[in-house]
Amino acid sequence: MNTHAGDVPLPRENVYGHVKRLHWIRERLQLTDRVIEFGCGTGYMLTLPLRAWGYDVRGVDLDAASIARGREILTAAGQPSDALQAVGLRDLDGALNTVIASEVLEHLDDAALAEALALIHERLPPGGLLLVTTPNGYGWFELEAALWQRTPLGWLFRLGPVRGLLHRSRRRLAGAYLDAAHPSTVADSPHLRRFTLRALRGTLASAGFAVESATGSVMFCGPFSHTLLTGVEPFMRWNARLGERFPALAAGFYVAARRV
Repeated sequence: MNTHAGDVPLPRENVYGHVKRLHWIRERLQLTDRVIEFGCGTGYMLTLPLRAWGYDVRGVDLDAASIARGREILTAAGQPSDALQAVGLRDLDGALNTVIASEVLEHLDDAALAEALALIHERLPPGGLLLVTTPNGYGWFELEAALWQRTPLGWLFRLGPVRGLLHRSRRRLAGAYLDAAHPSTVADSPHLRRFTLRALRGTLASAGFAVESATGSVMFCGPFSHTLLTGVEPFMRWNARLGERFPALAAGFYVAARRV
């Protein structure tokens, strides 16, 4: 994988498996596909690297601030800024045959989820591809996130001196490791629903999609894991293998489905 697009460092792997997710998506695309990243945020994590590899990917998101930030990033990377648009999928011009909905569906309530999947179904042709990634709502990430936000342990980790100590410790293990130079979004968008792998399959089937394949992301991730272990490559490789080995228990799911 190239490490830069123009003046912009591309994402590197972390305990969340973000680069694993990127490659899982890439392996399911053709260079001739017309691809939309639905809910792209800044576009830094997916739209930018995929475009840098030559894929015809555009991003849409209703958060204007994220799109504005993403356009700055794309311009610095030598990509056209209008590859990101602050519009809904219904208002996007042009045909498409693939939609990426990555880390999006968990942010939608019941009505918004039904509307989004119906719209994706409407815009895709029969046989069109939908690539979904989403957290396991009952996996390890949710446990770590709750501990980080609601317990004294999370407060301790956020203290400046403790953060400094942990940062120095990780540098000894992983060197000067920067996994992301830019944020994936600048919006504050909490999780509104929890998926299991079975529930995600059922949701897609009910919306008119036939699931082709499903796998797990990683097993362990969250703010504590990220603080301590991102950049420690033996752990990240082992973590990714565990996610594939036990997909229903993984911290997140990758599902490919076709529009029926």
